[in-house]
Amino acid sequence: TLKAAGYTVHYTEDRDQAADLLAEADVAVISVNRKFFDTARYRKALFDRVNGGKGVVMLHPGTWYGFAGWPEINKEIVGGGARGHDKLGNFKVNVTRRDHAIMVGVPDSFEVFDELYYMNAEGAPEGTNKIEVLAETSPSQKYNKPHPSVWITDHPKARIVGIALGHDDKVHDLAAFKAILANSVKWVAGK
Repeated sequence: TLKAAGYTVHYTEDRDQAADLLAEADVAVISVNRKFFDTARYRKALFDRVNGGKGVVMLHPGTWYGFAGWPEINKEIVGGGARGHDKLGNFKVNVTRRDHAIMVGVPDSFEVFDELYYMNAEGAPEGTNKIEVLAETSPSQKYNKPHPSVWITDHPKARIVGIALGHDDKVHDLAAFKAILANSVKWVAGK
């Protein structure tokens, strides 16, 4: 998706290589919640990045409360997180901030077949950076209320976007998702 949008992409599942690349990347798209990424080196690289004013897109599993021993990632970068989701299925995503650059080319409402993440379903822990919701889900089965689907985390130095969508190609192939991801990278880069 990002290559098709004209970006140069470097992909890795290696935490040490990721830690090295975080400093030099124009934008980091983080789609991981694997506990082996929770190392002192990776933590430092990610926080040096955002505290140095370089942006991040937290994508799908990156928005999860996946690091029990590293609550700062959810408090300062994600702006909360998800601890569960509805069973993989259909739901709607509704744009709530039509005027934002991340929503350019995205329909007011679109249907996805994905995991509906319970983003901040029961509130975020005290001290969590606030988020501005750009799109939300239709009501979840468990909570019977909508949840943030695309948002901006209020960080003092870096541009940060959270995207809860993205389980597999059923979402990745949607024009709306492609627009959100490409627009997020462009916005995070300050372009």
